[in-house]
Amino acid sequence: GPRPKYAVGWGTQFAALYGRAAKEVARDKQSILVRGVTTMIFACALSVAYSKKDIDAQKAIQDKTGAMFFMAVNQAFGMIGPVLGSFPTERGIVLRERMARSYRLSAYYLAKVWSEMPVVWGLPVVFGCVVYPSLRLRRDLKHFGIFLAIMILNSISATSLGILVSAATSSFREANSIAPVIMVISLLFGGFYVNSQNMHPFLVGISQLSFIRHTFAALSINEFKGLAIPCAKGAKDCVRGGDQVLSRLSLDGTTL
Repeated sequence: GPRPKYAVGWGTQFAALYGRAAKEVARDKQSILVRGVTTMIFACALSVAYSKKDIDAQKAIQDKTGAMFFMAVNQAFGMIGPVLGSFPTERGIVLRERMARSYRLSAYYLAKVWSEMPVVWGLPVVFGCVVYPSLRLRRDLKHFGIFLAIMILNSISATSLGILVSAATSSFREANSIAPVIMVISLLFGGFYVNSQNMHPFLVGISQLSFIRHTFAALSINEFKGLAIPCAKGAKDCVRGGDQVLSRLSLDGTTL
């Protein structure tokens, strides 16, 4: 009969490749330590910046939106950088193993992505547990849990993008040149600097490709949806609810 293309099934390929990739990640203890330290530095810096007590609730709106956008960008850059060199260093080995029909490319790619998951999940959780109380975000387990889930998904998106760029380039230098361009464009269309209603129609479609935009939108909705905001007595230009904030961000018709 015809010779089978692969000796084992996709599941077996994935399991073997995941085990190999996970060992490589675990061996790189210095990189994990550095990422953990930098995460704590940013978390502490953000906490100190917003640690002032007795702040004006109206002015805190700007603080919160700025902090949420910063968190989305900071975590994305922190996750995309370390994985940019993952494919170029293994390209020769992968090509030889692929020629020998050892495994499918999809099994290899997903194994690489999932081998990063313990770090990708762990760092956002640590970061969120530090900054969430300091920013005086909504104090209940439901909103806190959603906040952590959003930060984890943001980190997964950044890591997957980094691995994709790494796989599409032939060297770390190329990957390191292309990734910042993609990230800056995602940042520009992230919904903080430019309101979507002020964009040209064709740019609105491009902005939907920005995972930072979706992260910022999700964090904003989680925080401001249905939130009552105190207003000083006699104040004229006053935002009385979080729904008004979402409307100004053009997120009033968006849901989680």
